[in-house]
Amino acid sequence: MHPISVCIIAKNEETRIEQCLKSIKPCGFEIVVVDTGSTDRTKEIAARYADKLLDFAWCDDFSAARNFSLREASNNWIFMIDCDETVKEIDVEELNYFRKHLSDSVGSVSRENLVTENGVLTLNNVDYTERFFNKKLYHYTGMIHEQLTPIRGHEISAFLLQTTLLHTGYDMTPEERKAKYKRNFTLLEKQLTQDPENPYLYYQLGKSCEILEDFARACIYYDKGLEFDLDPELAYVQAMVVSYGNALLHTGQAENALGFEGIYDEFASVTDFVYLMGNIYKDNLMPEQALTQYQKALQMPPGRQNGSNSFLPLYQCGLIFEQLGETDSACALYAQCGDFAPAVQRLAALKTS
Repeated sequence: MHPISVCIIAKNEETRIEQCLKSIKPCGFEIVVVDTGSTDRTKEIAARYADKLLDFAWCDDFSAARNFSLREASNNWIFMIDCDETVKEIDVEELNYFRKHLSDSVGSVSRENLVTENGVLTLNNVDYTERFFNKKLYHYTGMIHEQLTPIRGHEISAFLLQTTLLHTGYDMTPEERKAKYKRNFTLLEKQLTQDPENPYLYYQLGKSCEILEDFARACIYYDKGLEFDLDPELAYVQAMVVSYGNALLHTGQAENALGFEGIYDEFASVTDFVYLMGNIYKDNLMPEQALTQYQKALQMPPGRQNGSNSFLPLYQCGLIFEQLGETDSACALYAQCGDFAPAVQRLAALKTS
């Protein structure tokens, strides 16, 4: 067995935990499952795979539960995974090399977020999350949307591992999604009263409002979060800027969104931001500038948002050319969008008109 412990916290996850545990079991790691109060078959299923199955009294604090799992793990090196995730690919030898030669660092993994569209589980976006670390150097802080934090206050040095997780946690019914994010919002507000100068909390509050389709309120939280002196290289800062821009467009504030021109240089290498700028120009009836941004996005690497460097800017370019009366060009662009439903529909409409 490798000197690595997989830690999982769970509550009422009988429909997902087995798939998660099956995917990690062949790696030869210790598996530690901490149950926070399940009333279904979660513990029964976990017992088939876990080396340690422990109970933790839920106290509205995800970090407390995660840190309990760290304390109970037999090994110092931890691989954290959630019940709604499965291992798509993992390089165990890379993990062993990492813990021997980069012992002060944190390993990040790619996470493919999946949602059901038209009855098919489809890639929505990809993010990167810190999951492999030495528990003597790192622990979790924050009641919700907990963050890995250095115990001795040093800067985190993170490296991207050749490990990919599949995440289905966003694949919920509208009712389930609203219930989850209402709960999250309550916990985030509680945490904000304790830590009002934390811009990450404003970002997460904005995201919760966005998912609850309260875009006006989301704008307020994003605006507050961006008042702080932030590092534009941080992934959550980039995501907050893009989310704020999208929320402004959702609330009919396209003219205000033009203010993002003032931060263009800081985020010009972020694919999602460049695609957003195209949308901002398009909504402000500036087609030439919009096309320039969409063409730039098409030359960039994939962003967090699925399609932000491919079918999405192609589709938007098609809409612009269609509005300009250049239907042949619009059809050619729609045809390049693959099975992206809005493009398929526009192409069919133009061919039958």
